[in-house]
Amino acid sequence: MDLPNLTSLSLGEGGPRARWVKACGTRPSFRGWRNLKGSQKRALLHDVARDADDDTLPDGDYVSAYEEVDIDDMFSGRRQWSVEHVVPRSHINGRGAHPAENDPLGWIEATGAANSRRSNHPLYLWPDPQPTGELGTLSIALPNTLVRVDGTVHYVPPMEQRARLARKWLFIRATYPGIDPPSPAQTARAAQIVALVQHYPIQPAERRVNEHYRETMGWANPLLEKGGERWLEDVAWRTLIF
Repeated sequence: MDLPNLTSLSLGEGGPRARWVKACGTRPSFRGWRNLKGSQKRALLHDVARDADDDTLPDGDYVSAYEEVDIDDMFSGRRQWSVEHVVPRSHINGRGAHPAENDPLGWIEATGAANSRRSNHPLYLWPDPQPTGELGTLSIALPNTLVRVDGTVHYVPPMEQRARLARKWLFIRATYPGIDPPSPAQTARAAQIVALVQHYPIQPAERRVNEHYRETMGWANPLLEKGGERWLEDVAWRTLIF
């Protein structure tokens, strides 16, 4: 097991990162990504996602992040499930191994095709622009496409999944220093990303996955727990991210 150096996760006894990490819990000593077997990835993400799915609903309620495929369908027939790092590994470990890539709270289900299509592009995590002009002209980024925003190519998730992805994206960035900064477009739209997370409802399966991690590992994303909105309103906390 890789034991991360947690001394860098604090900005002082009362600093925003120290308070945030305390709320997350006690970080387990996750095995390094390169040393994880397929069965271990399944146990840390895929099995948790399948347990969180509510099969009493017609289409379940845990779907993949990009193509919105029900988790049961992902595991039926031809293998198509994949571990997706919400903050790309190339943005995390460009200077060597980093504990942020090992944390399953920063992973999400994706089909292999969508994972490959996204590659290492930053995510389009804000709402589409509102209609403008007399004719209500729309500028909508189509899901699962690549668009250039502020000079950088971004991958566009479905609107219904952006808040869910953003909560994981914020978690990784608030928890772990020393990774690449957000894209210029993400930074310029920081208020829009935070507002989306504030106002877009937490998905039931999303919450159940987080509850599983809290109960089994003592480590969870406070944005998905009671009182999570206080972090989003904390200006000092936001400086950890943007």
